[in-house]
Amino acid sequence: MNGSLLTMPSIARPPGRQSGFSLIELMIAITLGLVILAALTSFFVQTSGNRTEMERNTRQIENGRYAIDAMREDIGLAGFFADTSPLVTPAWVLNDVCPPDIASYGFSIAGGYSAPVPVRGYAAGAGAPAGCLQSLVPNSDVIGIRRFGTEALTPAEAAAVPTRWYLQNSQCTEDDPLIPLVIATGAGPFPLQRVACGGQVARVWRMREQIYYLRTCSTCDPVPDGVPTLWRAELGGDPAAGGAMRHSALVEGIEMLRFDYGIDTDGDGMPNLWSRCDTSPAAPCDAAGWSNVTAVKVYVLSRTLEESREWKDDKEYNMGLSGTIGPIGDKYKRHVYSAVIVLPNRTGSREPRLAAAP
Repeated sequence: MNGSLLTMPSIARPPGRQSGFSLIELMIAITLGLVILAALTSFFVQTSGNRTEMERNTRQIENGRYAIDAMREDIGLAGFFADTSPLVTPAWVLNDVCPPDIASYGFSIAGGYSAPVPVRGYAAGAGAPAGCLQSLVPNSDVIGIRRFGTEALTPAEAAAVPTRWYLQNSQCTEDDPLIPLVIATGAGPFPLQRVACGGQVARVWRMREQIYYLRTCSTCDPVPDGVPTLWRAELGGDPAAGGAMRHSALVEGIEMLRFDYGIDTDGDGMPNLWSRCDTSPAAPCDAAGWSNVTAVKVYVLSRTLEESREWKDDKEYNMGLSGTIGPIGDKYKRHVYSAVIVLPNRTGSREPRLAAAP
């Protein structure tokens, strides 16, 4: 071999054998994937459902609170008849809401000074003007508020919207004592004077009336949508409509509206009794009763706009003196919102004054 190393010829190794998944392994993998996918789908569906439910509840809460706030300012301003307070106490007129003409609003000087009651309610909607307030929610209350606008106008400003209704009160001794008030549209004339007289024209006040009521629809034309909604009718809200009422939808999902009225019977500005002002002989409300309303309790029953699948409403809801509502048994979630609204224009002049020090 001459000392040389013998080398063995290299032998080619067969390629490595690659084995795949067996049928059992493949089935196990698919099953695990389906389990994970089902868990993710269930989590997504539950999260989406919880978010949807939270949105429903949040909207229902916002609607209930907004309904209270929407009424609070107007009710609190009831009886704001500026410049008329120095006159003698008026003969209060118990007239219906939705006045068809300016004379029906309630102010008059014929045979003595008269004024409309600041608050006029209709328990369960009984007696409310059907031609004005249509498709009312059954057994829901209606409330009307009379007041002046909060900003005084000049005759020129009133003339800019001649279709609205206005009142001017004389504060000058030189004016005709038989004409202490001028009640007219913006076209006037408004000749009465201020305290200083001398041709200084007295302020002009716009007559306002707001009516809050529930309709069985939010969109009512051409096809009602069936969503109970808080509506407001406003006197002369649309200048083009003249003295007619303008109706506007405010809050959807308001299912019931009830009012209790606090009546001051001893003249100190504080309610001595609370009444529904319905036909009950225990608490009727005539013109004197309505004129002595110094506070209003508002009860609003708000519900979600969509049903909740895993919910059944078996609750009872306290609506004040009118009693409870429910259990209803459907799948809508509900909540009652309430507030006591004081009428400072009716209480202020009645509150006790401290006696002067001797």
